[in-house]
Order: sequence, then C-alpha cells, then structure tokens
Amino acid sequence: MNEETRRLFTIIEKFPHLKIAVWGDIILDEYIYGFTRRISREAPVLVLQYRDLVCVPGGAANAANNLLDLGCRVRVFGAVGCDDSGAGLLTVLAKKGADVRHVVKLKSYSTPVKTRILAGAHHSSPQQIVRVDRESMLEGGPRVPWRRVRPLLRKLDGIIISDYGHGAADPSLVREIRAAGIPAGLPMIVDSRFRMGKFRDITSMTPNITELEAAVGKALGGDQRLLHQIGRQVLKKQHLSSLLVTQGRFGMTLLEPGKPPVHIPIYGTDEVADVTGAGDTVIAVYTLALASGGSPEDAARLANYAGGIVVMKRGTATVNREELY
Repeated sequence: MNEETRRLFTIIEKFPHLKIAVWGDIILDEYIYGFTRRISREAPVLVLQYRDLVCVPGGAANAANNLLDLGCRVRVFGAVGCDDSGAGLLTVLAKKGADVRHVVKLKSYSTPVKTRILAGAHHSSPQQIVRVDRESMLEGGPRVPWRRVRPLLRKLDGIIISDYGHGAADPSLVREIRAAGIPAGLPMIVDSRFRMGKFRDITSMTPNITELEAAVGKALGGDQRLLHQIGRQVLKKQHLSSLLVTQGRFGMTLLEPGKPPVHIPIYGTDEVADVTGAGDTVIAVYTLALASGGSPEDAARLANYAGGIVVMKRGTATVNREELY
C-alpha cells in the first residue's frame, strides 16, 4: 500500500465519527419503469406497459442519503410540502438515521418531484425517454428558528448547502450560518445549480463545467488554460479556499489559491450508466474528506473515486464506504 492510499483509507475510517448538516432543496426523484409494447394509434408515441414505480431522495435529500450510506451522522435542514412526497422523503431519511426534525413543513409549498419515465424490452436495459418536473418555489425561503438551530450548528463537523433553485438555499443563508457562530475552520461546501456566482466566503464549491460556464458567462470547452484562469478568478472573487470543477468523462480539476491546478482523470470507464445525482455524491464525499482533516487534493481524489462508482449505477444512486475501500 502506497502513502496516498494509506492517507485515503485513514480519511474514510473517520467518516462514522462525523456529523454533517445538509441544507437545501429537498426533492423526490421518481422513476416509472415500463415495457415497450407498440406505437400508439392516437399519436406517434410509444405505448408502455407499466412495470414499477421507484421513489428515492433527490437534491439535498440525495446528498444526505449519500452521507448516511457513508456512515456519518446527518442533520437535514430545508422545507417540504404537506404532501405525500415530502412525508415519504422524511420517513426514508429518518429510518436511515438522519435528524429531520428541523425540516419545515409548509402548506403553501409543494415538494418538488422529478419523474423520469424509462422504457425497454424485457431483455434490454431501460432507457429514459422523458422527464416531467413538478416544481415549486419557496418565496423568501423557509423561516429558520435560529434560537433552536444555533446550538446544533456548533456541534457540526461540516455543512453542505445544496441549491437546486427552489429557494431553500439562498446565498444569504451563508451569512446567517456564519452569524450563528459555527466553529472556526468548519468546512462549508456549496453546490449551486443556477447561481453559483452569488455564493461567497465559503470553503469550496463543486460545480460541473456547465454550471461554471453559466456563472462566468463564457464557454470553456476543453481549454484547460482558460479553465485555470477562470477558476483562479472565481477563487479570488468569491473568497474560496478551493474550487472543484467536475467535467464528466474528462475528470475533475481542483484549484486552490497559490497552488498549481490539479487535474484528476476519470475513475473507471467513460461509458457511464447514469449521471443522475452524481454531483450529490461528489459533494458528500468531498465534504466528509475535508471534515476528516484531509487536504483538498485528497478529498478531490476520494470524490472522484466515488463519482466514478456511482455513475455506473442506474438511477439516483449512492456510494458506501465498502465501495470506496
């Protein structure tokens, strides 16, 4: 066993001793599976024979689900509607050990649901043919009972903010969490789908290349020199200690102030089964590794392994410690 492998194993062994908070948009990922029967006579579309319905945590709930499967303790903050989707999600997370007592239940809000319909013959793997999103927006975000939440934040080892654009993870949340008196040096990592550029004064961010391009208003393509230039600008402008940019089959690039960029090639094959939720796995492992005292580079390498494993699974999936070993 070489020195790097030994370090990574030591980091993984610390996961069960950590407590991480996940704050953000709680989403239900719904999968409807069907067998292809024929073309409809009503319209040129497939007719499917219903086979199964699978519901799993998505968005911030998927990040929490990954953390739970990695063995750590998890507190979840955010909001759900007073509906079956929200109740089901909280039940799933609570049964796995998550503390969901501070998730707000709102009558004026509907839990976001992403429904993916997959079709295939009896002898073939199902393929996604359409996705239907039922979206809802929290106006002004959920009210946070800071008096009760403040003592909990001081006992954490790390915080994940998962912003999928539904209003539970406004950039102002960072200032409020800081004002709550979290421990100095506590890792706070953000994954923001649509407003990456508005988060600042945090430990790190884990955007994919498309999110970074949207934030800076520039297409980067495969230009690594331009990526490094833009990444350094983001580090400085948003006051980050590191920036981990995921690039699909091209791997990941880690940037830190005053250090050369580190490119990490993809782990495993580039013929993936499903990339759904891979970013949630990456931020979960990256945050846990930093909270364990690992360097950003070691954390990025572990996150790269985890991402490579989870994209070989179908649907919104997680990774566990045994797989990382």
